[in-house]
Order: sequence, then C-alpha cells, then structure tokens
Amino acid sequence: MTAQEHLILTPTAPGELIDKITVLKIKEERIKDEMRLSNVKKELLMLEETRKQNFPQNDQFKEKLIKLEADLKKSNEEIWDMGDKIRELGEKQDFGKEFIEPAYGIHLANDRRAAIKKEINLILGSSLIEEKSYKHWK
Repeated sequence: MTAQEHLILTPTAPGELIDKITVLKIKEERIKDEMRLSNVKKELLMLEETRKQNFPQNDQFKEKLIKLEADLKKSNEEIWDMGDKIRELGEKQDFGKEFIEPAYGIHLANDRRAAIKKEINLILGSSLIEEKSYKHWK
C-alpha cells in the first residue's frame, strides 16, 4: 500500500463532517491550481458520499440541515477571509487596529461555528458532541 492509497477511517460527529465539507466547498470555489483543485474535489466527493450514506434522508432533517450547513459555510468563509487579512497585514508587519479586528473576529466566528456544529450533532442525535473549554463558552 502506498502513502497515497492509505486512508484512516475515524469516527466523527456529523457536525465535524459537515464542517469539513463546507471548508472543501470553499476551497473548491477559491483554489485555481488544477492539481490542488483535483485533490480538493476528490476528498469532497468522498465526504459527500459518506454524508449521503449516514445522514437521514427524511424532510424533517433535510431542511434544517441545509440551513445549518449554509450558516456553517458562511462562518468558515468569514474565518477564511479574516485569516487572509491577518496574513496580509502580518507580512507587512502591520499589527495595529486593522490587524486586531480580524484576529478577534476569528474568535467570534469560531464560536458561531462551534455552536452550529453542536446544533447539527444534537439534531442528529450524535453520541459524539464537541465541547469547548473556553472561559465564557455556553
């Protein structure tokens, strides 16, 4: 078995799976290099198949999950954009207010992201629930 053929299958909560899918969708939209894009599409296809095989297909869950996935993607896009801004300003050694705002914003967006993932896990009755240990986490 080569390194390219080696996959590690690991238990994961539904919120984590959807989170990873949304990140891959963002990469699919933003990455232009064909080789890198090919890797993204391969992984996205595999994870979407895993979702299809493991998530309930009834309408009770579908509508709510579509909204939560869109919210999760939006949070991940915000985190991505703020990360780009931080890297841009960091390269310039500009650590003023323009740097601090997105740096703090990432924390807020990550909190929203964690809450959405937890909601997905609770809706689907996952036995795996991610917990945060931040001082002010709900």
